[in-house]
Amino acid sequence: MDVGQITYGSVKRSRMKGYQIIGKSSTIDSNLAGSFCKWAPSHDSLEVAEGQSPQDAWALSFFPLVNDHFAVARTVHGGPEYSGRGGLSVVTSALIFSREQMESYQYDAIAIARTALTLGSLILPIGKEESLPEVTLPGKLLPLPAPRSDFIDSTPAMLPAHAVNWVAREASSMLRDDQKVMICGRCDPLPILTLLIDQLKPEERAEVSFACGLRSSSRRDFQVQFTHQALQPRSEKELSRSGICPIDLRRVLVAT
Repeated sequence: MDVGQITYGSVKRSRMKGYQIIGKSSTIDSNLAGSFCKWAPSHDSLEVAEGQSPQDAWALSFFPLVNDHFAVARTVHGGPEYSGRGGLSVVTSALIFSREQMESYQYDAIAIARTALTLGSLILPIGKEESLPEVTLPGKLLPLPAPRSDFIDSTPAMLPAHAVNWVAREASSMLRDDQKVMICGRCDPLPILTLLIDQLKPEERAEVSFACGLRSSSRRDFQVQFTHQALQPRSEKELSRSGICPIDLRRVLVAT
């Protein structure tokens, strides 16, 4: 299956400077590209956990675009900001799917991302080419073992399995009640998202946008989000005002 790819980040070009589309496949028209830009993160959007190197920070997101298309995106830090304002640039690589293509994969965005990464996609682009080839994915996603921590299980699991199961079940219940969810505290998002997707029907998955590793922003209206920050009374009130229901991992660990 051939799908379009798009990259977004901070570049200096004669016609425009700053965060913009770096490159895209010819199958992605201006409407799709513009829709993607509304979701794409920019400077200082990546969450860096305490004790984590900025170079090791990453984010994964899934969200709808115009004209019945969807994006599966991975965001990492690139080189220093060209503008000199300090910090590292934020670079997003994404694959763009039609509804028919997502249906063939049962809207399993986590399995899509893991398959794509295994095959060499969704990684930090080396160049800044404006024209990108399409990416070929297998007709069936790779049968990879369930993740225990990150994409390659490079670190020990942060949460016990029973807590991961509880959070996934609770989040799926909230989503079915038309609630938006913020999972608060240090955890490995991939195992939770994998179990969450398993508990949703394909038609439900299509409606559940999610992001992990990104700072919360009103520009990006995800159904499920994660934050490394522990839930505090002030942040709980802010989430409530925004119509977002928190899952406090500290309470989960005590209760389970």
